[in-house]
Amino acid sequence: MNDNSEKQKMVKMLKALANPIRLKMIASLHEKPKNVYALAKELEIPYPLAHLHLNGLKKLGLVKEVRAEQKVKGLPSVKYYAPSKFEIVLTPETIGKLYAESERGKNG
Repeated sequence: MNDNSEKQKMVKMLKALANPIRLKMIASLHEKPKNVYALAKELEIPYPLAHLHLNGLKKLGLVKEVRAEQKVKGLPSVKYYAPSKFEIVLTPETIGKLYAESERGKNG
């Protein structure tokens, strides 16, 4: 992975976590795995909005599918999600290191 993609990944993760709905989702899923319908109801948001936010978290690897249940035969299974293990350490040093490495690559 090049430096630019590392920076892009950091920015995307910070943007995702800057959204209060996504933070509430992670907090709720930390309590116990839930499906998108349960999240939408709990957070009092429309299902499509909950689905959109959950997909964003999944794409970044912050949330993962933990199980699927077939509630009604012939219908799609209901998927349950939980937060992935992640830790973000954000300091002036980590940011400086990431950007200093990319600047050296440009000049070198």
